[in-house]
Amino acid sequence: MIYKLLSINRLAIKWRLNNGLKNLSIIGNIGGGHRFLANVGANNNYKTKLVTKIMRKNKLNLPKNMSLDYCCSSVAPETMPMIDGQQHQQSMAITETRRPLTLLCVWMLAKDKHIEKYRQMWFKRGFDVLTVRTSPLDLLMPPIGGMTVARNVVNSLHELSGHYNEIVVHIFSVGGYQFGLTLQQLTSSPVNSYLVDLIKGIVIDSFVYPDDCAPGLSRAITKHPLVQPMIEQSIYVFLWLFKNICVKYYDMAVDAFANPRAKYSGLFLYSKDDLVSNVATNDYLVDIWRRAGHNVRSKCWDRSTHVLHYRDHQQEYEDELDAFIKSLNLKK
Repeated sequence: MIYKLLSINRLAIKWRLNNGLKNLSIIGNIGGGHRFLANVGANNNYKTKLVTKIMRKNKLNLPKNMSLDYCCSSVAPETMPMIDGQQHQQSMAITETRRPLTLLCVWMLAKDKHIEKYRQMWFKRGFDVLTVRTSPLDLLMPPIGGMTVARNVVNSLHELSGHYNEIVVHIFSVGGYQFGLTLQQLTSSPVNSYLVDLIKGIVIDSFVYPDDCAPGLSRAITKHPLVQPMIEQSIYVFLWLFKNICVKYYDMAVDAFANPRAKYSGLFLYSKDDLVSNVATNDYLVDIWRRAGHNVRSKCWDRSTHVLHYRDHQQEYEDELDAFIKSLNLKK
C-alpha cells in the first residue's frame, strides 16, 4: 500500500522512521499545491490527511473573482489517496495531464454551491474548470470592471496554455457579456491568436443582451416586488446618463460574440418563458451563427428558469451537452 501511494503522486517525498519500523510517516505533495501526511502502523493500516497548502514557484496567481479546479479523471477512484476519510477529487497537478479546460463564465452574484453543480458536471466529463465571476460593478462600469476582468482572463489563459491545448467555454447570462469582452481582447492582438485556436466550442446558457440588462441585473440583486422595479428603473437611468461610457462596451461584447472572427461550434440553451434572456434574440443569434457557417446546436424549452435549465431539465441538458462535446472531436 505504501508503494501504491508513492507511485500515484510521483513527486518528491520525504519520509522518516520513528521507533524502528513500527511507525512510518510520509510527507509529500499530491498536486494542486497541497501537502499530505500519511501515517502507517506496523499492521500496515494507514491514514492520510490534508495538512497544509504549500506554495510553489510556478503557482498560478489568479484574481479574486477567478478560480481553477481540477478533476481527477486520469486516476482510478479506488487509487485516490484518502483525505480526512474521503477520496480527494480535485488535487491532481496540472503539469501531470493534458486534460481539456472549461472556461466557466457564470451569472451575476452566483452562489458557489450552485456553480459547483456545473463544475461537477464538467469533472465527470474529464475537464478541469476555470471559473470567472462578474460583479454588478464589472457590468455597470466596463472600463474599470469588465475590461479589467477580460484582460485578467486572457493573461490567465496565457499562463495555462502550456497545460491545456483544448478549451470549451460555458457562459451563463451576463457571463456572455464578460466572454464577449474577453473574445474582443483575444482577437484584437495577433499575440493571442494561438489562444483563439485553443477554443473548440462555446455553450451559451441564458445569454443576456443589452436591452435585457436592467431587468436581469435588478432580479439578480433582489426579487422583492417593490424594490426590484425601483432598482430596474435606476439602472435604466444610470445607463442613459453614462451611455457614452457603458453602452459602447455592451455593443462591443455582443458584436464579438455574435460575429466571432473564428469558426466556433456552439450549443445554445434557452427557454420561451425566460423574462431575462429574450427568446427572439436567442433565435436570431442562432440563425446568425448558422448562416455564418458555424456548427450550431440549440435547445429551447417551452418552460424553464433563467440559468437553471440544468436543474429543470437535467437529463436533457446532459444529453445535449454530451452530443455537443462528441461533435467537437476533442483529443482527450
